[in-house]
Amino acid sequence: MSSARLASLLVGGSSEPWEALGFRIDPSGRIPFGNGALEFTGNESGMRGLTIADVDDLPGDIEGIVLSPGRPMPALDHPNGGFELDHVVVMSDSLERTSQSIERALGLPCKRIRETDTVRQAFHRFADGIGVRGCIIEVVENKRVRSTGLFGLVINVDDLDGLCERHGGDVIGAAKAAVQPGRRIATVRSAVGLGVPLALMTPG
Repeated sequence: MSSARLASLLVGGSSEPWEALGFRIDPSGRIPFGNGALEFTGNESGMRGLTIADVDDLPGDIEGIVLSPGRPMPALDHPNGGFELDHVVVMSDSLERTSQSIERALGLPCKRIRETDTVRQAFHRFADGIGVRGCIIEVVENKRVRSTGLFGLVINVDDLDGLCERHGGDVIGAAKAAVQPGRRIATVRSAVGLGVPLALMTPG
């Protein structure tokens, strides 16, 4: 079993709209959870790469997704009830190729493949921390993409309905049933200015 842990997701842009959404910023300008942090690069929007802990001979990238060494940091309590990263989405034109690349680079085996009439997904999972479960890498096959890349992420929150009610529909869309049985999910509007697609989900 791999010991690879997600230290942080590198996110372009500013932390300010995230703070307005109820995430707490640490003294280093990051948003830390128990299983990884959001680290802001200040450049153009989008997800810019991953920092990884506990991997010897870490390669520089996975099919163009930049990798760099990092260290996990203590979690903070967030006013909006966000408590862990559920999963980060990777878009690829080849599910099998990218899934195999993730396993080679990080030692994270594919846990399962989900196939429907409209989507194919592969799931890998970082090592658990103390009292927290590892973030999932969800690979989504999309034959229209030209290169493999990070797309968006999902954060788990304690009270999704309450959060949606406080911010209103102009900030967070209506909660709906998630793919995971018994869970619900809502998408943050792009107009909020986070710079990356973000969804919020009920605990699993």
